[in-house]
Amino acid sequence: MFSIEDNIIKTEDIVFDAKSLGGVGKVFFNCMKKNGSKIAQTDAATDQSDSFESLLQRSVRTAIALKKRGIGKGDIITGCSNNHLEASVPIIASIFIGAIPCSLDPSLSFFEKSELLHQVKPKIVFTVEESLGEIKAALKNAELDSEVVVFGQTTTYTEFQEFIQPQQGEEDFQPVVVDDPKDTVVIIFSSGTSGFPKGICLNHYYFYFVSPLVPRAKNWDLDEERMKFELSKREGSSFLNYGSLYWSSGIMGLFLSAVTGLRRLLCNNFDAKEFWYLIGKYQVIGVFLTPFQVTELVKCGKPNDADTSWLLRLSTGGAALSRKYIFALQELLPDTDIIPTYAQTEVGMLTAFQIHNKAHREYYKKNPDTVGLPVRGVWYKVVDPETETVLGPNEPGELRVKSKTVMNGYYNRDFSNRYDKDGWFRTGDIVKYDENGYFYVVDRLKEMLKYRGWHIPPAILELELSHHPAVKRVVVIGKPHEEDGDHPMAVIVLEEDAKDVTAKDIERYVEERVDEKQRLRGGVKFVTSIPMTPSGKIKRRKLRRMVLDGRI
Repeated sequence: MFSIEDNIIKTEDIVFDAKSLGGVGKVFFNCMKKNGSKIAQTDAATDQSDSFESLLQRSVRTAIALKKRGIGKGDIITGCSNNHLEASVPIIASIFIGAIPCSLDPSLSFFEKSELLHQVKPKIVFTVEESLGEIKAALKNAELDSEVVVFGQTTTYTEFQEFIQPQQGEEDFQPVVVDDPKDTVVIIFSSGTSGFPKGICLNHYYFYFVSPLVPRAKNWDLDEERMKFELSKREGSSFLNYGSLYWSSGIMGLFLSAVTGLRRLLCNNFDAKEFWYLIGKYQVIGVFLTPFQVTELVKCGKPNDADTSWLLRLSTGGAALSRKYIFALQELLPDTDIIPTYAQTEVGMLTAFQIHNKAHREYYKKNPDTVGLPVRGVWYKVVDPETETVLGPNEPGELRVKSKTVMNGYYNRDFSNRYDKDGWFRTGDIVKYDENGYFYVVDRLKEMLKYRGWHIPPAILELELSHHPAVKRVVVIGKPHEEDGDHPMAVIVLEEDAKDVTAKDIERYVEERVDEKQRLRGGVKFVTSIPMTPSGKIKRRKLRRMVLDGRI
């Protein structure tokens, strides 16, 4: 599986003819054609379904309509939509013609929508009616004349229905063939170390490496019986998808659905009580939940009449999940593999459990703090960020990796600081691994916070707080919360004449100016000084440790 040489973990490379696949668009096209009348997606809210054949036809028509508008290779297409049967069509269509899709989530704040649209400057934006007002204002704010297409009815803008009308030449349509698998397929937005969103450019290898299309690893101790059992469950089953196409998990789920022929069950809002009903009704065999959703599931409990016999795998990731909730979830779902994942949008899957291996499944049940083993196609080293020394087992340090799946870069942004002098990608995460190669996430170097799975850029809150007349200097850190992940906390140095300002005053000031999820749930701490480096940078990790240790 892997070897350790000079404290560098090397895994087996994934060797296959990537050029012969012709690109992600070609894979989408061929697989959807092959899957034909199988159900591709079902909207849980309406119970309406859609076949791969129908999804392919609408995607082809939309691709032709986009080409008629002069959109082609390298142009940016943006969607702003929740989950519904049409949401993925412009995404697939743009990949068919070599354009680059990037999506927004309707729940993003106006500031976030404006910032992201300004970054990528899309030629066209597909949006749901609820977000139309903010999209119009954001485009105006960014001085963009992008065409706006509405999923629904409108008297002012183009309706999406126009894109899926019959098109001349649709029967003979073929997607563009991609010769270089390192080309950018899609842009996924995330938060960088500065706290402001960045467009992460992902290549074709990013998708291929998790696909059943590539050869299986040699000499892996696989549970063949379990694999046969899982394959027997696939016909007519589903995997449950809560995340919109703004998230990498949403885009990856769309790709894997086409490749495997599994139905995507589309949901917009997680409801713990409804979850138990959905997995039985739609024969859900797999689902990805955030740690917050897991805690809600555990608190809700499993109804006596819930049918969980189909659920083979429940994956979770994106933030830490306490042992208490892991063990509780295992009790609720004793026949389901509970799989923790460690991934990063800039790289893809970094560790995982070999879910077809009995020994690995049993190991995790007893050691739920680990996030699993190295995955194929990635090399690892753990480095002391101060001295650059490569560390050995059980020594915490920054994880750095090499892989073909590493992002092509941040769209129109400098990303040179994400690599060390030897060309290894800096993950910004503090990890350690044990003698058996199991990884443990210890801490984050990055400033980004996560509240219930949502990125909370400290820089946005710090900018708002800096406008308060009583605030001289401010740093926003994450206060760990067992269920929510991070609760933003403001550490503030007040102006000398602002002695009467209270923590509640600051909290109310923020509540009036930011999204509900960005509120200062961790509270406010007033200090006389903030630790700085000799070069004038804030020592965020030291400050956070001082707060958590009760020294502030």
